[in-house]
Amino acid sequence: MIKYGILGAGWRAEFYLRIAALCPDKFAVSGICARNPEKAKYISEKYSVNVVSTLEELLDLDCDFIVCCVNKASMIDIAADLCQKGVPVLMETPMGIDDESQKRFFDRYDPQWRIQVAEQFHLQPMNMAIKAIIDSGILGNIISARLYCCHDYHAASLIRYFLGTGEEMPAIETTYITDRVTKYNSRQGFLTPEPIDSDEKLKIFRFDGKTAIYDFESVQYFSDIRSRQLTVRGTNGEIVNDRCTYLCDGLPVSFTLERQELGQNGNLDGLGLLRITGNGQELYRTPFPCARLSDEETAVATCLLKMDEYLKTGKEFYSVQSAALDAKMFFE
Repeated sequence: MIKYGILGAGWRAEFYLRIAALCPDKFAVSGICARNPEKAKYISEKYSVNVVSTLEELLDLDCDFIVCCVNKASMIDIAADLCQKGVPVLMETPMGIDDESQKRFFDRYDPQWRIQVAEQFHLQPMNMAIKAIIDSGILGNIISARLYCCHDYHAASLIRYFLGTGEEMPAIETTYITDRVTKYNSRQGFLTPEPIDSDEKLKIFRFDGKTAIYDFESVQYFSDIRSRQLTVRGTNGEIVNDRCTYLCDGLPVSFTLERQELGQNGNLDGLGLLRITGNGQELYRTPFPCARLSDEETAVATCLLKMDEYLKTGKEFYSVQSAALDAKMFFE
């Protein structure tokens, strides 16, 4: 059983609460620190979890590590404070909001700290399936990617994951356009539809021999009329969203990435994603069958599994250095 405490009680913190509730055989929340009384009452009633009001109370609980998901501006400073106390930390993104905040963190950083970053986008099932295709070699040398699926540092992480550029800092060009779009959904749920002007950011990242194009606007996360788009191209083929085409024996071959979902069309094995297949191969299988997790929750839960492995073996899965580069690629 993986036991963790949660520092912070916002929207992202609820992911860690839901995951423990939906996977009680794997995860347990020892407690959550919520300083706001109304938020504490809401969480206590909704999740039946131990809610404390101070960091000291949280650290007194039986936790394998603390999930730090406070506000972006104070995230890395609070994570550093915890690490200096000897507390293992799984820190939410971003890894700093500007060069000054990153410098402040790394001036304090000790390689003996036990800290990793909960960068989850590359652990989403479809993205892992795409990476499996890339790693198979059928696309040849990967040369470019175009992402319209996630914002800023998350996109930087995916770009580096798909292109395999490591710690290289690219040359960057940025522009903005305005998109007139009807906003109808949000973190708080469905809204009365209203046309708005949405700022759309476009960036071109030029690595050594590889290029990525980032195109995103804030409404996209909660909109099916501005849908997810992802393209990865290699010298021998490409992936566009869930379809792969590549050259085989001199002729193009195409296949679709298929999701095998449980609990549909009379299936009684549970509810949720089991695996993703394509071209006769299993490309991804969930570690949480029948857990009723969304893809995003599955990715965050995978971070929790990897954090447990890191504490037991020392094997890093997302270092502060990698997360710092993700953030730096979007500093203005």
